[in-house]
Amino acid sequence: MPEAEVTIVAEKFDETTSHGAGGLWKPYTLGGTPPDLVNRWGQDTFDHYLALYQSPEAPQAGTILTSAYQLFPEPVPDPEWAAIVPHFRHLTDRERAAYDPEGTHTHGWFYTTIITEGRLYLAWLTKRLAAAGGHLVAQRVGSLDELAGFDVVVNCSGLGAKELFGDDSMYPVRGHVIRVRAPWVRHYVNGATGTDKDCYIIPNTDTVVLGGTLGKGDFDTTPRDEDRRGILERAYQVVPSLRAAEFVSEWVGLRPGRPSVRLELEQVALKQQQPGGSSGKSSLPVVHNYGHGGAGLTLAWGCAADAVQLVQQALAQR
Repeated sequence: MPEAEVTIVAEKFDETTSHGAGGLWKPYTLGGTPPDLVNRWGQDTFDHYLALYQSPEAPQAGTILTSAYQLFPEPVPDPEWAAIVPHFRHLTDRERAAYDPEGTHTHGWFYTTIITEGRLYLAWLTKRLAAAGGHLVAQRVGSLDELAGFDVVVNCSGLGAKELFGDDSMYPVRGHVIRVRAPWVRHYVNGATGTDKDCYIIPNTDTVVLGGTLGKGDFDTTPRDEDRRGILERAYQVVPSLRAAEFVSEWVGLRPGRPSVRLELEQVALKQQQPGGSSGKSSLPVVHNYGHGGAGLTLAWGCAADAVQLVQQALAQR
């Protein structure tokens, strides 16, 4: 929509969940979101990242192509998204043994995937927005009435949708990650534990992300000693050389959990007695695009394409 005037309003533009995320393309903690939608959004997003990786923009956008080794303690069905990633197959015994010498995992997948480092990708997108004439406004939005001057609002408020739009189905999924300096680690490795204490190793551009936790309903963003010790020990079991890695930082973020992704157009009534509600409008078209759990970067481009279509639909109905 080159003719549109776009303004992004947010309380902050750094230190967001996407900035701290490992950036791996893999559908994750998406609740009951229909698989056909996950696959369509995921395919569009994967193709976008792959095109970026194959372009001169890759270093600025933070895209990396990597091999993935995912291990399970027992056989599991192939994922719905297996056809999206190149080279998907089952691990051989020798491959499993490389990351599980004790033989606690009996099954596994290999595939090629994309890692998109959030802090770099968002900065790259921001530059593209500015070049196209877009605007950034640092403001905490407490009511839709504050945005009554716009023709359409795209709601990407994540956990904030509970306060802004009364969506009580939103819940946090707490994730604790550690970043280390380990340039010799080049592959994504996931040793599934079957608990809320996952084990994943995700190479980024200059660090390696170690995780993690899945604390459903937990709003605490303070790192915990118990989680830190568990993350490191699980990672050391999978890749022992990580014991020699330099500790860089740790971070706790809250994934925006929901029973399923919400991506739809709604006409939302304005309160009008609030500041900004004096525009004469009684309602405002809102395109909801939130509830992506741990797959925000995995589905971002595909969901954005659908959101654009809904914006066009809303404008056509004016």
